[in-house]
Amino acid sequence: MCPTRLAALLSLIHFLPAYYIKRMASVWRNLMILGALALSTCNIAVAEPTDRELQITAAYLYHFIQFTDWPEKPTVFHYCVYQNANFADLLRKTYSDKTVGDASIDVSNINEQKKLDDCHLIYFPQAVSPGFLQKISKYAILSVGSQKDFTQLGGIIYLFEEDQKLRFYINNSAATDTGLTISSQLLKLSREP
Repeated sequence: MCPTRLAALLSLIHFLPAYYIKRMASVWRNLMILGALALSTCNIAVAEPTDRELQITAAYLYHFIQFTDWPEKPTVFHYCVYQNANFADLLRKTYSDKTVGDASIDVSNINEQKKLDDCHLIYFPQAVSPGFLQKISKYAILSVGSQKDFTQLGGIIYLFEEDQKLRFYINNSAATDTGLTISSQLLKLSREP
């Protein structure tokens, strides 16, 4: 919507006589700057997830773990969030009274230096380096991310928006390679972006 308004504003330039454009050069320069700022503000607003979207993501992450089997059944499920303390706090609050079977849930915020074998699921709310995804593929960790090429880089579950709904795609071969078994029920809901 915002890019459309900016395009309409810029298209008016063609209809003005040249002498008006020269006389109003500073006005046009300021309008262009304002237009660029408006466009960048629109992009930021679209990129920031709402509280509802964050809650939906938290629900997805909870269900993903319920439909995945690890080589060894954990007594505590460790959810790790990659470099986003606010989302880690949201998960702590959301999961405070939840369990997965008999296992309790622990949530922590991590970075690339964190000891990874404690994590059962790592959620990447922003882009991650291919090297880090390669590093975690050596462990039985369910990796979930929203980066477009997430599954091509070795991630297991890619979360994306389609028709204003949150969808997911599962790279089942990556899951199998790490020793995880994803339920056929969950695999049936997976859809290619």
